[in-house]
Amino acid sequence: ELRLVDGGGRCAGRVEVKHNGEWGSVCVYDFDWEARWATVVCRQLGCGPAVRWSTYTPFGRGTGRIWLQPFFCRGFEAGLQDCPHFGWGKHFCGHEQDVGVTCAEAMEMRLVAGTGPCAGRVEVKLRGQWGTVADPDWTKEEAEVVCQQLGCGSATGAYAAAASRFGRGNGPVSLVLINCRGNEANLWDCEVRGWGPYSGIHDFDTAVVCQGFARLVGGDGGCAGRLELRRGRTWTAACEDDVDIKAAQVVCRELGCGVALALTGTAPVETGTGPFWEGGFECSGTELLLSACARRPPHSQGCTSYATITCSPYASFRLANNTSSCAGRVEVEVGDTWGSVCATGWDLPDAHVLCRHLGCGPAVAVPPGGSFGGGDGPLWRDAFGCSGSEWHPGQCPVVVLGEATCPPGHAAAVNCSVSREGLGVAGIRTVTPSRCPRCPAGSRQVRLAAGPSRCVGRVEVYVNGSWGTVCQDTWDMPDAAVVCQQLGCGVALEAPNSPRFGPGTGPLWLDAGGCAGTEASLWQCPALARHSCRRGGGAGAICSEQLSLRLAGGRCKGHLEVFYNDTWGRVCADGTSPATASAVCRHLGCGDTGRLAAAPSREPALAWLAWVGCEEGTRSFWRCPSAPW
Repeated sequence: ELRLVDGGGRCAGRVEVKHNGEWGSVCVYDFDWEARWATVVCRQLGCGPAVRWSTYTPFGRGTGRIWLQPFFCRGFEAGLQDCPHFGWGKHFCGHEQDVGVTCAEAMEMRLVAGTGPCAGRVEVKLRGQWGTVADPDWTKEEAEVVCQQLGCGSATGAYAAAASRFGRGNGPVSLVLINCRGNEANLWDCEVRGWGPYSGIHDFDTAVVCQGFARLVGGDGGCAGRLELRRGRTWTAACEDDVDIKAAQVVCRELGCGVALALTGTAPVETGTGPFWEGGFECSGTELLLSACARRPPHSQGCTSYATITCSPYASFRLANNTSSCAGRVEVEVGDTWGSVCATGWDLPDAHVLCRHLGCGPAVAVPPGGSFGGGDGPLWRDAFGCSGSEWHPGQCPVVVLGEATCPPGHAAAVNCSVSREGLGVAGIRTVTPSRCPRCPAGSRQVRLAAGPSRCVGRVEVYVNGSWGTVCQDTWDMPDAAVVCQQLGCGVALEAPNSPRFGPGTGPLWLDAGGCAGTEASLWQCPALARHSCRRGGGAGAICSEQLSLRLAGGRCKGHLEVFYNDTWGRVCADGTSPATASAVCRHLGCGDTGRLAAAPSREPALAWLAWVGCEEGTRSFWRCPSAPW
């Protein structure tokens, strides 16, 4: 028999063998630098490869017998006793050379004090204890190894002083001074100059921010869109056939986007496009990262449609404080907390979407705020911007930025047209993820995609059961004006072509492009009898009432300004949180991190906002609370 002792677990410690019913230690010559005996020990115990070993009592001296002194192991022996040795109980070394080994299964790594599993202070479990990793020269190469090992994609930030960003560590220091090439499979495969645990200061604790293994592109706020996965240092698209709703739930959780509302496909995929992720995922739905799910071969050869996921922070909706199941105070569950929706931004299109979602038909009225009481939970000031055609309130764009604190008791109320008495728990509908949106094949919708939010982007139409792009041959400002009007986004500022937001995917809609600009919807414009499209899809629109964001002075550096009521205005540094800088940089495509500084303006400038309170990991700038406009 073989065991490892005093190492905090079965896969690390002093090597001991049992002979004639008695346990004893193992010693070896110190010139056996290759230490293939360590490989044999770890494999014999089923603990993976050997990570660290020493002939100088790394886990303390043994007592009693020394049973074995192996030498010149080849590394493939089935057991340690199969290596050459001098015989049981015969040795030429003492307890001062009792050997110890740490196998891979004894090592763990995590990121702590961040907003999720892919950002934070680096900690390694050594001898059964979690400890920090200290290195004053921590670089992007070391951070890349950490991120890839954790299944978090590539590194976007490497920090040699974690305290300023993720707080000060405590307890032991596990590893010190790491030197990686950047392509190692594990951090401990790099050159490690100091193996702890050590007691000491935490001034040089390291931290990383990873890009993530999964992302959603082409939607609003990074919580809806086409699923792309990180392979090495390249983003690859996932095929619809290789992702199921459980995997979608994991993606939404990993991105901090709440729950999965729907998993759809965008068809068709053009020939020659790619690259694509190879293989599918078998998830239980409870994993923290998609990379932690089991892998399986792809269902089919080739990719017919991209996987598209819609997430929402809102897990459930209900109407409360009324005898009717289809009328009452609007309540929503965020995380594990139920609260009421503020009535200030709640209107009839929002009510229509909620009533239909609850199976109560369209809304007939929006009573004054507080008509059904104020509720006992928090009063969410999230302002829904539904057009009325969405099939779930979580699909609607939501803005918190600039919204005033909701007056006490001013909770939104709804009267729906249909009563559902006797159907169990009144008015509660939990999100049940669907394979496709509950949108009849014959219905028609319009949206703007691939922009920073819902009022700017590539025009896409939903016709005959699928989303497609609009031919840009004759697309101009009157057409864009109709789209902006239809979406409740004000007037059109621009009608850009495909270079701005990309050509898109899916079927090409040829009928658009003949609007006068006064129509209420795109469907009222004269249909063009066009049989081909010379310039392809990708017609776009930029609308005036879109909350836009920019840095005055440079693309990724400058005074922060927002566009509101047709005017650009500054954001004051007063009370604005440091995490706001990261949210802005993420929104503008300037990386995942940023630094906030108070920079006086040389000339007087209009200021729209102050006290913007984005939290770490916020994915949409518009969902950050602030002082009112």
